[in-house]
Amino acid sequence: MELQGRTLAGRYEIGELLGRGGTADTYRALDKKLGREVAVKVLIERSSDTIERLLGEARAMARLNHPRIVAVFDAGEDEGYPYIIMELMRGRNLADLRSGELKYKQALGFICDILEGLDYAQSQGIVHRDIKPSNVMLDENSERVKLTDFGLARRASDVTQTTRTGQIIGTISYLAPERFLSKPADVRSDLYSVGILMYEIFTGTLPFRNDREDIVATMYSHVHDTPTPPREINRNIPEALERVILRSIEKDPGKRYQTAHEFYIDVDMLRTGQVAPVAAPVPSQAARPPRTFPTSPNIASDPDLRQAIDQALAPTRNRSDALENVLKGMIATRRRDYDQATEAYELAMHELQAIGNHVEYAKTAIKYATMILQKSADGMRERNELRNAVNRLMDARKIFRDYELTEQLAQAEYTINALERTAIGIIF
Repeated sequence: MELQGRTLAGRYEIGELLGRGGTADTYRALDKKLGREVAVKVLIERSSDTIERLLGEARAMARLNHPRIVAVFDAGEDEGYPYIIMELMRGRNLADLRSGELKYKQALGFICDILEGLDYAQSQGIVHRDIKPSNVMLDENSERVKLTDFGLARRASDVTQTTRTGQIIGTISYLAPERFLSKPADVRSDLYSVGILMYEIFTGTLPFRNDREDIVATMYSHVHDTPTPPREINRNIPEALERVILRSIEKDPGKRYQTAHEFYIDVDMLRTGQVAPVAAPVPSQAARPPRTFPTSPNIASDPDLRQAIDQALAPTRNRSDALENVLKGMIATRRRDYDQATEAYELAMHELQAIGNHVEYAKTAIKYATMILQKSADGMRERNELRNAVNRLMDARKIFRDYELTEQLAQAEYTINALERTAIGIIF
């Protein structure tokens, strides 16, 4: 879609393309009526759901008049092009910054700006639901920041209803655990995302697993893994800042900051050189599990929690069906219910093959084969199952080669060798 040079609604003259997103392109434009430059977000995909989301963003942002939130001026549709007219931000976003580019007080100032914006949104009953670096815009001089992209925002009174659909909406790496468990999201979920952002800024890494090719494992990492204390990664981080970060990313929303204003006070005290009054203890090394990310992450043993996670992955598309079955296979493997695990994995692989998702099929084949090895180690070796697992991994190995996924290729080859050695043990 190329709109440069066109005029929308007889008023907005489209200029250069500023960026492309998953559902919309953003252009610089001239508002000929008021003689000012603006940003125009124009939808690429024009399904009714996507248009409703765009209009939802416009409605949410139009209600928010605050210096730390990108302003929305207008919205509409012209010749089949739905659009939003927004304040033009001339700077970059946080995701564009190079490692080490932010100074300590500058970074804390940016966090204060974000929390000011969220505090105001909270006062208007709005939960953002997608706080991440690319949604934090810097001004032209990189002195202040503003929040943008309220396309996923909801009134706090509406959040419970929207989460009941089972859909997990937002950017996985920054979402709070309750978002994966079909539990209501509120401002504390946004504050968790701010905490993840702080952790990333001050350590250079994310606190939980971030495997784009294994969404289920990433979700489980947020729900179950204990983050490495930031000072173990960057010794220059003050202890008070570490306490603030760890409090903000607590699994239990009740243990986090309860309001953006409360969070702001502690961060501002750090920024001005005072000690933040935070009582959250740093987990001891003995109390913390090893910082490893196995192929199958720890699974909750609580049946209610398993049921909640199953509901969070409720099938809405074929890919969601497959992910749900992968999750069930992982849970059944943990319980050593090998019949159920086999059924779930085989169904998932069938679904992934049917929709042509080759990489996820290959990764699921590794999980299936690992389950067969565990079953064999438990004294239940079946030659046909071992042969089937080897055949699955042969297919997976070819896929990993085609996609140049060297780490997964090595894992597949190692598992094939283990399966073959186990099969030889049956023969002899």
